[in-house]
Amino acid sequence: MARRHALRRLAARPVDGDIAPADLATGDWWEAEAESVEERAFVSLIPRCGCCIGYTLGLDRRTWEAGIRTAALALTSSAPGGPGC
Repeated sequence: MARRHALRRLAARPVDGDIAPADLATGDWWEAEAESVEERAFVSLIPRCGCCIGYTLGLDRRTWEAGIRTAALALTSSAPGGPGC
């Protein structure tokens, strides 16, 4: 449950403009176990590293950034996965 709360907080950062979408490609978020549709959509767009954005996703950077922001907004707007989110 703590990991789901952290994922929601992470998604809020590009929505709020606190982090560039490419900076999400740090850590191991790409392998997080997502439970909700919104979590899965967000996690599926997080590449293993910043240099893998185009290679892994097959998208240009602007398309990917728009997609990650849209998925992050959907996640932060969705019902929390449990208490404390």
